[in-house]
Amino acid sequence: MNIKHSRREFLARSGQWAATAGLLTKLAPLLLAQPRVPQAEAKVITRTLGRTGLTVPIVSLGFMNADAPGLIRRAYEVGIRHVDTAAAYQRGRNEEMVGSMIKEMGVRGDVIVSTKVWLRDQVRDPKARDLFRQALEGSLKRLQMDHVDILYYHLVDSLDDLRAEGPLQSLAELKKEGKARYVGLSTHRGSLVLPAAAKMGLFDVGLVAFNYTMASDQNLLDALESAARAGMGIIAMKTQAGGLSRPDPGLPKNLPLHSQTALLKWALHHPFVATAIPGATTYEQVEQNFSVASNLEYTDDEKSFLADRTFSAQAQYCRQCAQCLSDCPRSADIPMLMRSHMYAVQYSNRELARFTLSSIEAGRGLDVCRSCGECPVACRHDVNIGMKIAHLKTAGLDVAES
Repeated sequence: MNIKHSRREFLARSGQWAATAGLLTKLAPLLLAQPRVPQAEAKVITRTLGRTGLTVPIVSLGFMNADAPGLIRRAYEVGIRHVDTAAAYQRGRNEEMVGSMIKEMGVRGDVIVSTKVWLRDQVRDPKARDLFRQALEGSLKRLQMDHVDILYYHLVDSLDDLRAEGPLQSLAELKKEGKARYVGLSTHRGSLVLPAAAKMGLFDVGLVAFNYTMASDQNLLDALESAARAGMGIIAMKTQAGGLSRPDPGLPKNLPLHSQTALLKWALHHPFVATAIPGATTYEQVEQNFSVASNLEYTDDEKSFLADRTFSAQAQYCRQCAQCLSDCPRSADIPMLMRSHMYAVQYSNRELARFTLSSIEAGRGLDVCRSCGECPVACRHDVNIGMKIAHLKTAGLDVAES
């Protein structure tokens, strides 16, 4: 397999070339004299992705927020074999980066590639079946591929969306045609959607929001376990509950680094999760995420972090449970507003935040909040909704950036 050199190999070779040119004449004898200590490679933990039969390392790559194609090369070098993208990420550029790098590396047959189709408010459009197909054709063109391994029906957060005829027909047809090896759905409301989805028998994979702030949600835990028993491969997203940044300005800005491995290990300690797709935007994050793939035992620091019961409140992570909707006198789509805030503040992805805001049904977005003073909506799970909406009002996300 023709894989280009890793950064360490590149540095080593650069040193050799420099020595040949005479730049390291004095140091070369000392460097060559250093003994090389062999390091045994730890065995990577793998799991089977439900009825697909695919074997995957328990840590995969969420590429959503990334803007560096080299991360895909580094992910492959460390052992990651599944890359997640979507047409909606970076207006298609995310898929272009994934496709170009995998083609350049020549490893298409070794990498599981997933993408997603989101029809926004056209899910129940009479043309939804064709629109879904057209969206995948666009994705395949950007990815420079004739098929994807997993095709998701994206953001299925209601039973009405789950049962929409057009996307379901298109998924079945595209799988039969071989343009998608397997089909799945992504959802932020697993406890609502997964039980019904598992009974339908169409979905091979479920990409589900799952993290430590949901530890007490027994309905979600039961739904995930039941779907896995029914043959759905479960992939966990949002495992870091928003990442290192804390959205409350009254708290220290960042969490300790070991919090990220602790959170990832917590999700993967559940055997119904086949793999997770923590996001990465730097080489260090790729390596840190994959460091847990060979050992899920908690360190002392990780144990202390998870034992700190204040984390859930500090994370301000919206579970998308939608229990708050009845509190709003103007029927604002609070879950979508909260997700927009997370993208803007914790992911530092203003483009995705703006895209999410623009996807909210007319008359239910940030515009209806602007005429309110103090927000009357109360979260059942520690999220300061008023604080987040106040920040969105001043963030300028409804103004196009050049």
